[in-house]
Amino acid sequence: MSIFQKRVTQMMKTFRGDDKYKEIYFFCPRVYAMDGFSVSLQIHSGSYCSSEKGYRQFGHTMQEVEFGFPSEDELMLREYAEEPDNIKGTVGRIPVNVLEEIFAKHGGIDWDKTISVKEFESIT
Repeated sequence: MSIFQKRVTQMMKTFRGDDKYKEIYFFCPRVYAMDGFSVSLQIHSGSYCSSEKGYRQFGHTMQEVEFGFPSEDELMLREYAEEPDNIKGTVGRIPVNVLEEIFAKHGGIDWDKTISVKEFESIT
């Protein structure tokens, strides 16, 4: 079972570079909470993310990840959004521990829906 976006995995062949990190992609189109809230999360050398090794550096512990296009106006995301007044239409860089708080607030991650083949097939 895959949680990777179809269009992104197809693009991976095109954008690989000499940097080994550029060959590592963690694209999850939507992570769903138990109450229906969802958000896109991205970790790769071209996104807003950081590890213990620094900004846009792959490491063992990701400290910040890129989020985008939440399904609802979640107040906790506004501080980290590029466009706080357009939270559902923007992206940003957010600490992982804040994401954990957000998902706890929304009942936890709905893993069945997040890794659902049906959800994967519905992505265009």
